[in-house]
Amino acid sequence: MHRLPKEVGSWIYDFFYNEHSVAYLKIDAQLCIAAKGGNVKHYGLSSLRIGKPVADQLEFMEGLLPCPELPYHMAMVELPSGRVADLHLFAGNACVWLLFLDATAERDNKQRLQQKAYEMTLLQERERQLNEKLQSTNEALRKSQEGLSREYQRAESLLLNILPASIAERLKAHKKIADNHAEVSVLFADIVGFTERTRSVGAVTTLAILNYFFKAADRLSERYGCEKIKTIGDCVMVVAGLPTARSDHAEALAHYALELRKAVKRVRFAGEPLRLRIGIHSGPIVAGVIGKRRFAYDLWGETVNLASRIQTSAEPDEIRISDATHHLLGPKFACDLLEETELRGTGRVRMWRLSA
Repeated sequence: MHRLPKEVGSWIYDFFYNEHSVAYLKIDAQLCIAAKGGNVKHYGLSSLRIGKPVADQLEFMEGLLPCPELPYHMAMVELPSGRVADLHLFAGNACVWLLFLDATAERDNKQRLQQKAYEMTLLQERERQLNEKLQSTNEALRKSQEGLSREYQRAESLLLNILPASIAERLKAHKKIADNHAEVSVLFADIVGFTERTRSVGAVTTLAILNYFFKAADRLSERYGCEKIKTIGDCVMVVAGLPTARSDHAEALAHYALELRKAVKRVRFAGEPLRLRIGIHSGPIVAGVIGKRRFAYDLWGETVNLASRIQTSAEPDEIRISDATHHLLGPKFACDLLEETELRGTGRVRMWRLSA
């Protein structure tokens, strides 16, 4: 096991002996993976590359290393395989050992308990409503009908906040939502240094910054006819060109990116101006609604993946666009050609910096 510290090695041996699925990584002083072992396949970690930075391969490690105090424990982290693990970091000889201990069963059990509690709450609420109806008069019935009407309008409003209007109508008609879109533009934008800055401010400030950022994203989506698909931590995903096709989808998203960057510069976070990394790519995607109780409208395809990779490669305050997006924009926007860059899982890609 690559000379694990004695107490760590003993722990791993005990878990193997009891047929637990354990995996471990050795991280060197340059924060690169020096070795891996144990049941890495079980955790979806087989593709991790030795000698490469760990943060580039495991996104949840970004900002965690170098860890100020070891040993360090981070509970219930979702891994690429979809499993959940408790992470334990130990100091070694000029290195850090990272252990993965399966917590999927614990996660699933908590979810089952939460679901049962939720269902019980619904039953209790339903019982209360039925008792009130039995004791009510015609006036109470009239008020109840008015209340139902208000709740229906509220539900309609909430649905339109989650889904585009045309998609919401199709969903209410019990239609399957699975569409191919031949040409759209996809944007990802996240806050630079968000994880590090949250350590020096409280929860109230952190949530205020996120609220400002996502409200600006919503407001600009309405202005430029784009759709904010979802938020992922401090990152927002926006698309132009669906559910209704439009020929100027790249231009709409370019204006959106420039205005979003300008909007966030008006606030400061942990004493520094708020800055974004933004990436845009254009091409075909698949869009649809998944889930039943907590449904979501989402996008899939290489266009989405490449837009995310471009955003990750951008410098602070930079808007990077792909060659495909640059071709659609034409001479209307000022762009600077960048050197070809190797993007993880994609290869060498030519990109442009959108300046105005």
